[in-house]
This record gives sequence, C-alpha cells and structure tokens, in this order.
Amino acid sequence: MKLRFLNPRFCVVLVLLFTSCIQEEPALPPLECNQPYLTVNRTVAQVRDAADAIVTQYKYDDIIEAYVVSTDENGNFFKTISFQTLATTTQPAIGFSVPVDVSNTYIDYRLGNKVYIKLKDQYTDIYYGGLRIGNIYVSSFNEGGVGRLSQNVYKNVLIASCTQLSEAALIKEITIGELMNDSYLNTLVEVTDVQFSADTMGRHYYESSNDVGGGTNWNLEDKLGNKIYFRTSSFADFSTKEIPVGSGTVKGILTKYGTDYQLVARSEKDVNLNGKRSSPFFIENFETIENNTNINLAGWINSVQAGSLYWQGAVFSGNGCAEYAISGTKVTSNIGWLITPKIDLDEYKNELLTFRAAQHHLDVDSPLNALDLFISNDFDGINVATATWIPLKAKLPLQATPWYQFVGSGGIDLSSFTGKVNIAFRYTGSGKTVTLDGAFQIDDVQIYGDKQ
Repeated sequence: MKLRFLNPRFCVVLVLLFTSCIQEEPALPPLECNQPYLTVNRTVAQVRDAADAIVTQYKYDDIIEAYVVSTDENGNFFKTISFQTLATTTQPAIGFSVPVDVSNTYIDYRLGNKVYIKLKDQYTDIYYGGLRIGNIYVSSFNEGGVGRLSQNVYKNVLIASCTQLSEAALIKEITIGELMNDSYLNTLVEVTDVQFSADTMGRHYYESSNDVGGGTNWNLEDKLGNKIYFRTSSFADFSTKEIPVGSGTVKGILTKYGTDYQLVARSEKDVNLNGKRSSPFFIENFETIENNTNINLAGWINSVQAGSLYWQGAVFSGNGCAEYAISGTKVTSNIGWLITPKIDLDEYKNELLTFRAAQHHLDVDSPLNALDLFISNDFDGINVATATWIPLKAKLPLQATPWYQFVGSGGIDLSSFTGKVNIAFRYTGSGKTVTLDGAFQIDDVQIYGDKQ
C-alpha cells in the first residue's frame, strides 16, 4: 500500500480555515454621537418673559436648550414639536412649541433628546398663553404670527445633541384641576385618577361627526368635578380605536386653543385606563334645558328670594348648564336658589359631591355678589326661608378666573350627613350696583358613593 502525504502548505491552509471558523465574530464598534456641543447663553424663561402676543424677530446671537416631549411618529402631532426645560427643585419645567414645515421629525428629534435652539433672526410670540419660536407667517388678513421653519432652515436652528433623558425625568404627575394653567402649556404631564365622560362609551377617539378643526375633542374627567378636552387628530394611527371605559392615567402634552385646554396624547400607549370606572349615583348635566328659559327640571326647585330673576338654562357650543345672570337689571338685590331633588344618603356611604362652576362679567369678589352652596335635611320643597341650610365649602370661580372657564368644585364630603337631603346653589347679587352684577354658571352636579 502506498502512503500519501498531504502537502504541508495545504495543511496550513486547512488549519487557518478551521481556526477562522471557530473564532468569535468581531464585536461591532459602538455607535458614536458626533453632534456638536453648543454653549447655551440664554434661558427659556428669559425668552418667554421677553415675548408677547405681537410676533417679534429675535436679533441676538443667543442659544437656548430644551428637551423634546412630543412626537409625530403616530400622527397625533403635525408639523410642530413641543419642547420643555428640565424641572428643578426651585424652577418648574417651561414648555414651548416650534412649528416646522417637515414631517417625520421624530427621526431626528427623539423623545427626551436635548436640542439646542439658535434664536438669532427667528421669531417669537405668545399664542393662547404659550410661547412659540419659528419663522414669521402673515395671514390673508395681514395678521402676523409665528409660522413654520422651512425645510432648508430647520436643521440649522434646531440642533440635536447627544444627550437623551428618560420620560420619567421629564414627565409631571398632576391632577386635571392643577393642570388648567398656562404655565404647563407644551409640557409633558400625566393626569391621574381620570376617565372619559359617560357620553364617550362606544365611541371612537376620532369621529367625523364630531370634527373640530381636523380632530375630535372628548372630555376627560375626575371625581372632583374637573374636566379637560382630550384631542385626537384624524391622522392619528389610533383614531379609529374605541375609547376605553375604565379609569386610570393619561399622558400627553398640554395645548390650548382659545380658552380651551386640550391634552394631546403622543400615541395610544399614553392612555392607560384599565381600572374600575367610577359612576355617580346622582347626576344632573343640564343637557335637557332650553337656552334663556327658566329651569324647570323634574324634582328641582327654582326659587326667587329677592328680585324677580330665576335660574335659567344656558347653552354654549351645544353644552347646557344652569346660569344666574343679573347684568343689566335695575333691582337692588337679587337672590335666587336652585335646589336639587331629595337625595337619600342612607343608601350609600363615603358620599362625595362634585360639580363645575364658571363666571362671567364678575367685577369683584364679594359676599354681596357670590355663589354659595348649602345642604338641608328639613327643606319641605316649598319654603326656602324656613329650612335649615348648612354651608358647604367648594372651590368656586373668582373674578380673576377667565370668563366661561369651568372650575371643578373639588370633592365635597357628605359622609357626615344622613337621611334625605337637598343640595342648594344660591346666587346673591345686585343689578343696580354695577360692581355687584355678573353671572355664575353650574354644570355636572354629581354625587359618588359606595352602595350600602
């Protein structure tokens, strides 16, 4: 038998091939951020304080920094980016918006990304209470305002950095009642213990039959009588989804149009309503009343103690409420009572009363021009003056509260009361003394409790 030997050079090749196969794959090089570091020489607070409703060009070579909190990835934001500063123990976060004439900005400006904003030659204004930074826009009515940064300019103005913060570092947990404030505009918030109002059951986030400027507004509410619009664009990728019926938390960016505050979610993931829904055992939302007509609801008492004016229905943008208005009357004293039907508190425990109230044309805060709240367990349904009325404390609108802006009453504890009671709203004012006239409105009177 003839032996055959492999060529040594061939053996070396085999060894190299074999060892190459068993070696670990080389590690991928780490991703590097090469974004520039810019020197910040101005604060957002300084820019906001210098801005006003008149659009103004910024002439100084200043740079501010802020963090991205909105995203257009899911379609609920369109050609605008919301930014906010990082809150400290002494300074709350300040938000602002930058309109851009670009889509898919989430690719370059990610949530939590710190961005430098070069201000020189840009424009600023305060629009419905919120700061805007961008280009200039002039409407067909020759009215100026901040407009979108162009495609050719925006990356020279908005410089993304290598710094990235988590959502937890930026978000603020807050109640609806606290949130209704311009200081939170364009900031990321999470409202707690909320649910969508009962009229949204079986509805969708966006519905063409309820379209307001390309989106749908539904009410988010809490048990303290507070409500805020939850706005969904027709282009949101969750617009056709059904609204959840439970309670829980909702995240979003606070925006504002006119006097209406709106919470705008970035995606469907911002809505977490998996808890048990709260349902009041007594409710009156005044949706059946007629505008400018004396209120005549089943079981309710509409009584005049002084003067000749009754509580009337008022309808604004399809929403009904009860209103007592004395502006323009010549009567020295006007006192009107609006009293609920009998409510049996023995069937429940831990009862909590809530409602919403608004004012308009109020000149002063005075007990001679005021809305008061009472409870009675001996009202006979006729004689208001002979009943025992116990005052209840509630959060009410003041002269400084914007006209027609409803304020939640807060939770009014009724657990110490028993038997059948009446709740009364009393308005006192003067149509002859100009400083003591005006109007109050009430809506969404509700009582929650645990069934005995």
